[in-house]
Amino acid sequence: MSRFIWWIRCGLTVAGFTGVLAWQSLAWAGEKVSLWKSRDQFVALEPQDPAADGVAPANDHPVELSTEQLSYLLGAIDLRSAKNEASEPLFTAKMLQLLIPYLQKGLSQATPVQDVTFAVYGFHETLYGLGKQPKVTTGRLFSQGGKLCLIVGIAQQDVDDRDDRRLKPFTPGARRKPVTSGAWTLVPHGGQQIFTQKRADWVEFGKESLAAPVPPPVAERKPTASQPFLDIPQGRAVERSPADRLTTLNDLKNKGLISDEEYRAKRLEILNGL
Repeated sequence: MSRFIWWIRCGLTVAGFTGVLAWQSLAWAGEKVSLWKSRDQFVALEPQDPAADGVAPANDHPVELSTEQLSYLLGAIDLRSAKNEASEPLFTAKMLQLLIPYLQKGLSQATPVQDVTFAVYGFHETLYGLGKQPKVTTGRLFSQGGKLCLIVGIAQQDVDDRDDRRLKPFTPGARRKPVTSGAWTLVPHGGQQIFTQKRADWVEFGKESLAAPVPPPVAERKPTASQPFLDIPQGRAVERSPADRLTTLNDLKNKGLISDEEYRAKRLEILNGL
């Protein structure tokens, strides 16, 4: 009987050791790990996608970057449409505020065979600035060869919350070839040459950019006696709660004062701010 129990214990030990090895193998391989998800928006760790020649070199992961560094670097990227010479920031301030903590966490936890991928909404002015429309931007972020690389998949694409994401997924950028058809290109903000452009959708920040001191944020403009802020009436609350805003939005829709499209866009903006 004692020999039988001994054999059982040996078998359990071997099985447990094999299970640990299998778990470590999966972790190293970079099975998709969600770091943040809000409806169709996300930040995740995913396995590297294949390069143009078949296999991507190992990443320099994990890597530690401060939130200030990441905000400065990603904030230096503009988007230029092929139909318009004017450019605009790829990420709004609110997008960066939402993304940066999770991107920082992802880079610090990623293995050499994992990338950080994301999809995030931003609210951008529509034609003639009459309103704001939710638009999605997706990307793949990783450190390789001493450089921080960003490959953008979707750039400020209109969002329809009725779409089935199984049929229309938010695809991050790809090493093999651009996901888009060349309708836009990434350019440096204000002519700052802090990154090199490998492709229209792929930028790389070198060691000099990563090591450079981060400029202090621009101080918020304050009201003065000669130039007061007159857009906030006295005695009125500066900001209403999301519940109140949603109630007002529903009333406007029920009274036919706004269209279904305007209702969905504004509702999504309010929920995204929670």
